[in-house]
Amino acid sequence: MTFILRAPAILALLALVLMCGIGALAIGAVLGNLPAVLPQVQATAGAAEVGKQTWIDVALLSAALVFFLISAIRLMRRTQGFWTWLLGFACYGGRWAWFQQQNDTDVLATLRGLNISAYAQPQTVASDLTSPEAQIALLAIIVVVGVLILILDAADRAYWDKQGA
Repeated sequence: MTFILRAPAILALLALVLMCGIGALAIGAVLGNLPAVLPQVQATAGAAEVGKQTWIDVALLSAALVFFLISAIRLMRRTQGFWTWLLGFACYGGRWAWFQQQNDTDVLATLRGLNISAYAQPQTVASDLTSPEAQIALLAIIVVVGVLILILDAADRAYWDKQGA
């Protein structure tokens, strides 16, 4: 029964691993002045957004990648993966908050400035992934995945307790 929840949660975690890995590699390539990938990264991310990244962003995205990967593996093995997901979410959310602080905007000011009516048209939110609405939507998706992981961990714990392990 838990397979219905387990498979999408694992796939979502692996998508997060891929997203964090691509982000960390792209920012690291720009900060390391690798000329082979610099035009492609600037074309996809925008030159203004690329210039505001630091090595702290690379470290936080890499840490989120590792914790999300460990959480996915723990879910595959039916062991407790919520706490590693929580550490990954803390790294990813911390990177988002750090980026807001570096852009001379406060996190609370960003949250107050959200256009709630933008969520009625998902295609406009998905068209600009650098907008605060898209970033908050991504954080909300990560929280939903965490709730699924918490439910799966509770089901696994009940199964192992019933087995006497």
